[in-house]
Amino acid sequence: GGVLARWVPGVVLSMAGNFFRGSSTDQVKCINAEQRLIKELEKKSRFPEHFAKKVDMSKVSMDVMKPWIAQRITEELGFEDEIVVDYCITQLENPPAKGLDPKMLQVNMTAFMERKAAKFCSELWTHLLSAQDSPVGVPRQFIEQKKDDLRQKREEADRVQEELKRRRQELEEAKGGERATSRSRSRGQEHTERRRRRFE
Repeated sequence: GGVLARWVPGVVLSMAGNFFRGSSTDQVKCINAEQRLIKELEKKSRFPEHFAKKVDMSKVSMDVMKPWIAQRITEELGFEDEIVVDYCITQLENPPAKGLDPKMLQVNMTAFMERKAAKFCSELWTHLLSAQDSPVGVPRQFIEQKKDDLRQKREEADRVQEELKRRRQELEEAKGGERATSRSRSRGQEHTERRRRRFE
């Protein structure tokens, strides 16, 4: 906790969207502190196994990922925070030359999300790995969810059509009954009229 509190604000301010320009010495200290903390967390097995796999962000559709990132961060924090969302997206869209490091991402996001950062980054990395294997750069889970949503909409539309069909049928049957009753009443009136004339 103490180590995190000492170095994370400097890291965040020096890396997030050019909000802060520290000296090169400060930045080196921050990077060294990051590396030390990552090694400590690795010894404690605080990172998931799939963090060992690399992601090529050029194969990922960020247009699809951005709404998910915003939604999940909001859900975890309990409120909307555009700075946190933008910071996360900036790290994904501008990875270092040696590639995006999920461990570094989790450490940096911890400054904003604390313990919730681990769960969020694990989910995010899973989706990024899935997205880079997709021809369209979209995580498989997102595609399956979209299919489910479309199927539910079709089923709902079918239910509405069935209900309209049932109501039309009931209306037609009701009208048919009214016509039959009307014809029966007319025949009864004619029969009564003939009987009346016979007695006159």
